[in-house]
Amino acid sequence: MKPLRQRGLATLFTVLTLLAVASLVLIAASRQLLLAHANAQNQHRYHQALDYAEEGLNQAQAALAAGMPLRGTERYQLAQTEILPNLIRLSSTGLYDGHRVTVQRTIRLGGRGADSPVALAIIGDLDLSGAVDLLSDKPVEMAVDGKVALSGSINGISTLQSTGDIAINGPQTINTLHSNGNIELANGRYQTVKAVGNLTLRGDAAIAQLARVNGNAQFLSSPGMDPAVRAAEVKGDVKIDMGGARFGRLDTEGKVEIHQSGGMEALQARGDLSIQGWGAPISGAIAGHANFNANNPDIRVIQDPKLQIKLEPVPMLQIDRPRIDAFDFKNEAHYRFEFDHGRIQVMVRKVHGLDDGVYRLGLSPDSQLPNYLCRDTDNQGRCKSGAPAQLICKGHAPQNDCFAGSRPGQWRLDSRTMAPGILWFDGNLEVGNGVYHNSFIASGNIATSGQHSSYAVNYAGAIGICRNNDFPALYPEDDCRLGVFKGKPIGNAVLLAGGYAGGGYQGGDITLGASSQVHGNVWAGNMLFSGGSTTIHGYVTAARQGRAGAGQPHRWGASTTIDLRNLPESFQPGSQPDNGGGNGKRAVEALPYSWMDSE
Repeated sequence: MKPLRQRGLATLFTVLTLLAVASLVLIAASRQLLLAHANAQNQHRYHQALDYAEEGLNQAQAALAAGMPLRGTERYQLAQTEILPNLIRLSSTGLYDGHRVTVQRTIRLGGRGADSPVALAIIGDLDLSGAVDLLSDKPVEMAVDGKVALSGSINGISTLQSTGDIAINGPQTINTLHSNGNIELANGRYQTVKAVGNLTLRGDAAIAQLARVNGNAQFLSSPGMDPAVRAAEVKGDVKIDMGGARFGRLDTEGKVEIHQSGGMEALQARGDLSIQGWGAPISGAIAGHANFNANNPDIRVIQDPKLQIKLEPVPMLQIDRPRIDAFDFKNEAHYRFEFDHGRIQVMVRKVHGLDDGVYRLGLSPDSQLPNYLCRDTDNQGRCKSGAPAQLICKGHAPQNDCFAGSRPGQWRLDSRTMAPGILWFDGNLEVGNGVYHNSFIASGNIATSGQHSSYAVNYAGAIGICRNNDFPALYPEDDCRLGVFKGKPIGNAVLLAGGYAGGGYQGGDITLGASSQVHGNVWAGNMLFSGGSTTIHGYVTAARQGRAGAGQPHRWGASTTIDLRNLPESFQPGSQPDNGGGNGKRAVEALPYSWMDSE
């Protein structure tokens, strides 16, 4: 036997060796956690710098559109390079905590004129249970000055902005949501979600890029997408209960409570961390207290009381409220329809083949057929002999009166077609069957029905306005100059309804009948209603200026298609009804390629 002293020394040596190995393991684990923490911090710096770079790029593009110089801030530096006279390369470098990310975008410059990307502008709450399909060659937005409830579907919108809460249950293909209130999603795939209030994900909802939240966030969905949420920046508290769904990166200034998840790639939290049960793989750092199963080797979270996280808040949205007033365009009409002592009176302005002035609508003095303009009519409604009479409307048959059934304040137009130009009506207007090359303006409401198809003046362009086959001798002289079409901003509207009169707002509702096809912008001063299977080739505004239906949401339950593809050059859908389509802005188009670098 070895002496007792030798056995004691051997035992002591073995214990010291084991302690040394354990210390090395702990040091390695600590270094791994510190490395993970450092990587998470670098990833946060990169993403924050990238956010600033993209913010600067958007500001630079807006400055180009407004004709203003580029101005950098402490968040980003801006530069531009002229490639061609109408082609500009914008460069924006985001700066955050020593990290720099540069992004570039190539811009094609167009002519001066308003060019809003908002294809759907709704004032008031929106309750959509039907379907809106938007077809466009470039990204367009939807703006709602109110709350949004979607149980139906919206497809093709790049960004949905709302000054109120957003609640979505139906399937959607919307890239970005931005709300001044709370956002609750039970379905759909989204690239970016920004909430000034709280965010809740349920059901099958997923976020492919980034969620930014000023309030609290609850991630309770379990979609098939991996990860269910790529990244989130939350200023408030966070609750995660997502079953087996994985989470990407989470940065929060609040506390984190995890019940179930398939794991988290990176975590940074200023508050406490609580993980129920065994927990899934997670690595990161927290400044508060930790409560989780220490036996799970996949939970690698260090406590750093000095951890600093300062997230940029989601900015408040400001949505412009357009002014839609038919009376603003009364003097721009080529044909203005009013009743005078029970007879239809038409004020004509700048129409080739007709002198400016007041006319009557009556029967031809020769054929006794309806729909003729003349200076005066007899007691039988016939144009007086000896005075020229001009046909301005073609009925479905020669003997059909286009305005049969019309009375003061209530106009009914049902025909094959009308003389081209801007038509203005005093009161409500119903337009039935026919193909029209007109911009319709009414001081009351407008409704379409039957097989209705209409083309706004600017949409119809030279072929429909200056060289109209049905009325080759009647064309608007201010739109057609030596055979060349030159439209006015109001010509972008195919339907405009509602106006201020008698100390208040009258009319403003537009009702599109089933199977209607309208080519141009639809500007409803109050509410828009669709009968289903309706197609609009232009932008839509429902301004909620009237008292009718006050306090009630816009309820869209039908199927509506907004097709913005292959629009004619003469038509500018981005012009707004209350600014004359100008304001000195310049059209800018972002080309579909970019470049990015970081250091």
